[in-house]
Amino acid sequence: MLRRGLMLSSVTLATLLAVAVPAQAAEVDVTFGPTSIGDYCAAKVSSSAWIGFYEAGGLRCYSGGPGGNLRYAGSGDPYLACKHLTTDVVMSARRGPSDSLVCRVIR
Repeated sequence: MLRRGLMLSSVTLATLLAVAVPAQAAEVDVTFGPTSIGDYCAAKVSSSAWIGFYEAGGLRCYSGGPGGNLRYAGSGDPYLACKHLTTDVVMSARRGPSDSLVCRVIR
């Protein structure tokens, strides 16, 4: 009986500790390249877009054009692109190296 009571107490204590001590969240930068941005572009900007870049003028989407050239297909919102590309909580979006999209998220 004593052994059973101790076991029940330890299980209860472990459960309380698991609930009382949440995991630590951290801010992390997640980088997305042109084809990932293109997934957002195809879903939210233009169904013909397949690639995107976060250029100085904003997030721009492109589709294939004549002769293999890229043709402008529309603009998107960097923050909304981050929300589309990750399930993490998005804090901010910024332009990264090589016109990539850098999303600061909480994990």
